[in-house]
Amino acid sequence: MAQVDSSAAVSRRSVMTGVAGLCALLAWPRVDEALHPGGPGRETDSPALRHDVDPHGITRVHTSRRWVALTFDDGPDPRWTPGVLDVLHAYGCHATFFAVGSNVEAHPDLARRIVTEGHRLSNHTHDHLWLDRVDAATVTEQLIRGRDAVAAHDREGGQLVRPPRGWTSRTVARCTSELGLRSVFWTTCLESALREGPVAAGDEVGSRLRAGDVVLAHDGGRVVGANPQDIDRSATLLALPALLESVRRRGLVGVPVQDLIAAGTPH
Repeated sequence: MAQVDSSAAVSRRSVMTGVAGLCALLAWPRVDEALHPGGPGRETDSPALRHDVDPHGITRVHTSRRWVALTFDDGPDPRWTPGVLDVLHAYGCHATFFAVGSNVEAHPDLARRIVTEGHRLSNHTHDHLWLDRVDAATVTEQLIRGRDAVAAHDREGGQLVRPPRGWTSRTVARCTSELGLRSVFWTTCLESALREGPVAAGDEVGSRLRAGDVVLAHDGGRVVGANPQDIDRSATLLALPALLESVRRRGLVGVPVQDLIAAGTPH
């Protein structure tokens, strides 16, 4: 009996030693702890976390004008971008398209149409890499290549950048600043309300808007490369008229984020 107890004690000690070792390993400082302010693997999924690592990033703008910035990510995409442009034209609104550089190069006709119709292009990296998970050299390369792809159609458009998914880090903030760029995030996201259905989502997001807000939506679904995606954006396209109708009804005007920044104080 005593022998059994001794074996059990050894077993318990072995387990505890293993658990302690695992905890120590998890607690050991790692590179990604510097990249994720809330701890390893925690993305900057809130305005507070994004501001913590990039205080100069823009979430909204103080302005006396009744303007809101409309922004669209991940395009150009021939499946969805033309429809988004058609709806914007119907409502007399203009927007900023945070374009993926490789998509701009693949669809230059859509990039030209965006600019020709009075919208702006901006930098969403070249390959939609999740910048908080790569080193400084890769961040810089992605920002430069994305900026150059956009600048081929909108000369100054590449000066603003939106890190994919809003996932940023102190490394990303430093690289962005060193290149003379500035990150733009968002106040509210159209897709976050789509669980209620497209029309309800547009109404809900539009009803909460205040002058100076930055609205995130998506005109692109397909991205190839290290972080590939293929997302159906048809619900966004259906929600957009309801959103813009709400914007109009409330006496707000949808403008590119560049215009909004120039008309107020970003924060």
